[in-house]
Amino acid sequence: MRRFGGLEGLRAWLAWTVVFSHITSFTGFSQLAPALAKSLGQVADCSVMVFTILSGFVITHLLLERREPYPRYIVRRFLRIYPVYAVALLAGIGGTYLAFDTFLSHPWGDLTPATQRMLMQSESLASGDFPWHLAAHLSMLHGAISSQVLYESQYMFLGPAWSLSLEWQFYLVAPLVVALATHRLGQVLLTALAIWGYGLYTQGVFGEFMLPSVLPGAGLYFGVGIATRFLLKAGVGISAFPLALLMLGAGLLMNATGTTPILVWAAFVCMMLLKNEPTADPVSQGARWTFAKAFASPIARWLGDRSYATYLIHMPIVQLVTWVCVRQFGMGLVPTALTVVLVAVPGTLIASMLLHRYVELLAIQWGRRPSRLAPVADRAAG
Repeated sequence: MRRFGGLEGLRAWLAWTVVFSHITSFTGFSQLAPALAKSLGQVADCSVMVFTILSGFVITHLLLERREPYPRYIVRRFLRIYPVYAVALLAGIGGTYLAFDTFLSHPWGDLTPATQRMLMQSESLASGDFPWHLAAHLSMLHGAISSQVLYESQYMFLGPAWSLSLEWQFYLVAPLVVALATHRLGQVLLTALAIWGYGLYTQGVFGEFMLPSVLPGAGLYFGVGIATRFLLKAGVGISAFPLALLMLGAGLLMNATGTTPILVWAAFVCMMLLKNEPTADPVSQGARWTFAKAFASPIARWLGDRSYATYLIHMPIVQLVTWVCVRQFGMGLVPTALTVVLVAVPGTLIASMLLHRYVELLAIQWGRRPSRLAPVADRAAG
């Protein structure tokens, strides 16, 4: 199967951007340096949407290269994401209550992270919604439930998992989407549906969501990834300008902020294409060098292999460290922030290594065993 270099390195950058954004928001640093924290938060939001584009690209590539029955495909996808998610969710439930205990008492006065939403989350759980939140999270469809139905379903227990729910929604329909995209009429239909769905999302038809965790709200991002893979399949080669214009056009259907992830992805794809081009001009050489160091280096690939676990498990670790600092040692904002960086960052790295080795890889290997999956596919076919 054809491989595209640098994807794992890109995942590493995206995941760790989100980690440091959450560290600022959970240590009160966001109140101390609001402009910097806001900028980092915007970069993190952009990173998650680049993740979404990347997912559209990768899943399309898998479906084009590996022909397999839907039951086998969805079982593989489930085993790829659910075991690590289940561990992180269990940790996240505990971390959620630790965060309530840490910050609802306003330990740093006005510098305490904003607690209004946290208070409403606590009230939602205390009022009897806990079983519903748990059921939603166990199904991985919590991101598709609006706050009017279940308060902040997309963020409860494990904040970063809102995008995992979005991924799962896409996985469920991806084979049909990619099959349609192989035909011109299907491409027109999918484009119209994506635009229509996004319009309904912006009008609030699906309910209230702080971020596009329901599929119609992010369909255009997945579409950019899907289109990229089809353009590469058609042999676009180094002519990346049509690709960049297509991506920019999709982003303009959203807004200026929505365009940024698409431009980031376009820049990455251009560098990915340039790395194999025999050209000697300084710009191309610089792009190849940047790509090799930032995305294709051994450390970037190593971090990228563990980026999924990093993305999910860092939040409970940050919540645990802040709870120890504030509730057990009575630390102030600055000592807590320093401790979180010094403890939670390596702690996240270690936890990611363990989850990747003992949970993620084992589940992936189990899913690759034909003897495990064949009976599922055979029963479905029958």
